[in-house]
Amino acid sequence: MKSFSQKYFPDLNEFEHQFNDIWFNNMLNELTEKGQIYVPILNKSFNKLGEEIENSMAFDQHYFTFKEDIV
Repeated sequence: MKSFSQKYFPDLNEFEHQFNDIWFNNMLNELTEKGQIYVPILNKSFNKLGEEIENSMAFDQHYFTFKEDIV
């Protein structure tokens, strides 16, 4: 199975893939269960499980829902 970076950025080297994957996983860990992350360069949104979802975030402009934002 390809990593996030290998799937969406096939022309990068191994170091760049590793860096992208660490960033992506760190961002996913900050999301709430219903949170989404929007990756502007891909124009794609992902849920907490890293699954590609409907791209509603591009229009909302609230790219992250972090645990710390919930009061």
